[in-house]
Amino acid sequence: MMFKKRRLHPLSALLHVGGLLKNAFFPLIVILFLNGGNIVKGNMGWMPLLIGGGIFGLVFVSGLIRWWRFTYRVEEGELRIEYGLIFRKKRYIPLERIQSLDHSEGIVHRPFGLVKLSIETAASSVGNAEAELTAIRLSEALELEALLVQAHKEESESLLIQGHEEKRNYLFRMDTKDIMLMAVTSGGAGVVLSGVAVFLSQATDILPMGWMYDQLIQWIRFGFFLAALLVFGVFVFAYGFSILLAFIRYAGFSVSLEGEDVIITRGLLEKKQITVPINRIQGIRVDENMLRQPIGYVSVTLISAGGTVDKGSEHKWNLFPLIKKKDLPAVLKSVLPEYQWNDVYNKAPKRGRRRYLITYTLFPLIGSAAVSIFFFPYGLLSMISFLLFLVLGDLAFRDAGWRIDNQQLTLRSRSWSRHTFLMKKHRIQSARITQTVFQKNADLGSVRCTLPSGQGPAVARCFHLDKDTAEEILTWYKPGYHNENR
Repeated sequence: MMFKKRRLHPLSALLHVGGLLKNAFFPLIVILFLNGGNIVKGNMGWMPLLIGGGIFGLVFVSGLIRWWRFTYRVEEGELRIEYGLIFRKKRYIPLERIQSLDHSEGIVHRPFGLVKLSIETAASSVGNAEAELTAIRLSEALELEALLVQAHKEESESLLIQGHEEKRNYLFRMDTKDIMLMAVTSGGAGVVLSGVAVFLSQATDILPMGWMYDQLIQWIRFGFFLAALLVFGVFVFAYGFSILLAFIRYAGFSVSLEGEDVIITRGLLEKKQITVPINRIQGIRVDENMLRQPIGYVSVTLISAGGTVDKGSEHKWNLFPLIKKKDLPAVLKSVLPEYQWNDVYNKAPKRGRRRYLITYTLFPLIGSAAVSIFFFPYGLLSMISFLLFLVLGDLAFRDAGWRIDNQQLTLRSRSWSRHTFLMKKHRIQSARITQTVFQKNADLGSVRCTLPSGQGPAVARCFHLDKDTAEEILTWYKPGYHNENR
């Protein structure tokens, strides 16, 4: 089980150079353009160009050396990687420790038939793979996958060697209409607007903020209608841009099974394939936001322990980014048959409703009262927020629920969105009951269950349950307890 020492494709050198230049972009801009284009006073205006050219030359040479010194091979059941710009470093990863090999095809990889391969183990830290091969041929990636299959003695070796996506057993796909609906109902416009706000907060020293402020004042003087139209245009642009991002991220989204792995594929410009071993899945979270719940759509996220999770919410392990709620039981059974979806729950007792309303409205009420007093009479409009939180508290009470099906516990709660956690007993890391002084007086308690996750512990909660109910859930969790379906 081995292949000879190999190097990455030369494209990896250019990718490394590009990454370094991207990090050095703003310093180069400062050197070349600030202070009138002169770094040294006098007649030495050529110094910025010389310094910039020197930096570029060093970056380019370091990229070539790094590519030349980076080698990998499989030998004696280990993936052996040697690298280092100045000092030679070695990393040996036993194949049996490798949990998955995730490959992605960026827009620069595709013309050359290359992929980026991320090697994940159970000990991989959050946001970082155990190792990464930035540019190798697809055939080499498949060969390495085949060796991994052989090391794990799995029956799916032939599928990995062939590597033909059209022969996979696809269990879920998203078409253009689904991606459009997902983008419109995801609240992605808020993310775009917050990104613009962050950019503006960091660029106040560069942008002509005074001139922009004067122009904005001039616009507002034309009337409230034009100002409102401008705000509306910004939101339309944000929504349009969020839809475009959704198409880029989720184009060609599909879920398939290969042996004991769930394969998630997505991406337009950068085609990504994420391999999630079923034995690493700790639980499932089903989310319904305010826009999707009325029209009967949900999103499903995998909770997985260990391995890497790419930074940013767009890289979460979304099993089904958008799916009709009525279709969820059948599709979930085809992918993860050990998990059961049932929309009938045991509810929180009626005496807990007052606690929900108080929890959700106490601080909004105090804030609205303060605003109403200090900005009377217009401040009274802030009471609208109190009414909204009152409705939200009532929804949280109505949505709270729990269910036990043999070895599965399901907890449902609401913040802004409704969250439903499906958890297997042997996957729950800890379970406990919490009680406040007010809950003790009403004979109520809240249940909190923790699942291990590569993103940090995932916590499922159900608030203000009957104390006996909470203790029943805790008794179910104890080792050796068996129960029938309920």
